[in-house]
Amino acid sequence: MATKGIKLFTALSIIFYVLLIIYLWYAFYSIRNSELDTASDSATFIAGDIDSAYSVDYSFSGGFFSDKIADSFNRYDKLTGIIIYSDEREIQYIKLTDPRLLGDSVAQFDPYSPLPEITPIHPFMKIYTSRLYFADGSVYNSAVIFDLLDRKLFFPVLRNSLIAALVYLLLSIILLATLSESGSTSPRNSVSKNETADSEFHPEDFGPPQDVPALDNYSADASASSNTESSSTPSGMYSERSGLVWEHFLSEKLDAELKRAASFDQDSCLVFLSIVSLSGFIPYRNISELIVEHFAYKDLAFESGDNTFCIIIPEKDIDEGQIEVEKFKKSLISRFPDSSYKIFAGITSRNSRLLSEKRMIQEARAALNKAEAEEDSTTIAFRTDLNKYREYIATTI
Repeated sequence: MATKGIKLFTALSIIFYVLLIIYLWYAFYSIRNSELDTASDSATFIAGDIDSAYSVDYSFSGGFFSDKIADSFNRYDKLTGIIIYSDEREIQYIKLTDPRLLGDSVAQFDPYSPLPEITPIHPFMKIYTSRLYFADGSVYNSAVIFDLLDRKLFFPVLRNSLIAALVYLLLSIILLATLSESGSTSPRNSVSKNETADSEFHPEDFGPPQDVPALDNYSADASASSNTESSSTPSGMYSERSGLVWEHFLSEKLDAELKRAASFDQDSCLVFLSIVSLSGFIPYRNISELIVEHFAYKDLAFESGDNTFCIIIPEKDIDEGQIEVEKFKKSLISRFPDSSYKIFAGITSRNSRLLSEKRMIQEARAALNKAEAEEDSTTIAFRTDLNKYREYIATTI
């Protein structure tokens, strides 16, 4: 019976290690795909930053352009290099944090010579190339390089695999010790012991777990288990894409602001902004940064889709809030004077009412929808009649 137990142990060991290899492969594959999707979006935003920075003085060597590129490296911690070159591979701008990307050419590299071949160092390094068409008629190519190899992402996978391997090793030692003792006894005792062991032995008692450990979702900030309430719930408060708060937290933040304003008998405004570009390109990240600069509270500015933003303006009535919105629109137009943007806004305020956050969001969205439908006005304020509101409250008491 000891021989039969060893054969069963060998079969279970093969199954365990096959499952472990499948788990590791799938986990690394999922991490790589997730990181590649994030890097692809980031590369698009960086191309927009290059376009807006170059359009200031049409120079790659200006101070503003250098500062803008430096901001991109600070914003995207996995950004490894940015190269701008012509169709003849003449380098216009290059910044690399890892010179190994140049390969064997690093020792003889000359920034004024044609660009050597850039090759990824490992499978988790990705190079995104794109064509840049500038307003002055010039056309260049850009190569944006990301190094996606992050130990923080791989550590949970390796930790889970190591724990599973250690547990299996411990069970293997116990099983082998039991089989060894049964094989070293006398023939008479061996028969009786084997009969008892054979009647009590169950493969599932000693085999590996039948379910592969639940794979983590592996975002840049946190891991979500298989028991999460919803896969669409953001893993952090701020969107990596815009730097603004996720719209998922709008109701929670607005409810807290309405309670605070009611406690101090203050007013508060809610604004929805929609930006339409006739060219089809919207510098999403740049507009988000301008929103943070103009409005006082970063945690009260939200992204809402591809071209819509939402801002809570505390301690201001609807007239003051509308003035702030118009100032922001002027700042946006002055920041991008060569662009053709149309900005629509819908605004509402608490106006001494005790209303829910859902009602206030509905009012602001309705005002925005009306602004988008009317061509003669790009800002609509949802104004309430306090007398009618008081009459309504009186009838409900």
